[in-house]
Amino acid sequence: MRESAMLQGYQSIATEGEFAEALSQSTERPVVIYKHSATCELSEVAQHEMCALQKGGGPAVFEIVVQTARPLSNHVEEYFGIRHESPQVIVVHKGQPVFNASHLKVTETTVQEAISALAES
Repeated sequence: MRESAMLQGYQSIATEGEFAEALSQSTERPVVIYKHSATCELSEVAQHEMCALQKGGGPAVFEIVVQTARPLSNHVEEYFGIRHESPQVIVVHKGQPVFNASHLKVTETTVQEAISALAES
């Protein structure tokens, strides 16, 4: 069983309805949209980072596996106007993207810093 499957606030999403639910949760606190490639070693490292974020009591993480949820991945790109990358993380607060990063910048630390900056503003 994948590590992410055992975490309470870590959820794989594949439909626009599930994405809409993630957005609705962002009205209360920031959430993370994480685009994952099942065939990329760098994505595997990033996935461990997102699991570490969750284990540390971080925000809800909504994972989109791009190979199995390509239409949703494309929808997220169009919805936010943020070019698709993978791995990629988008922090969403009050329905709006407030931070995004890709590749080696998808880390527990960068996401925590982005969320901390929200609390300070």
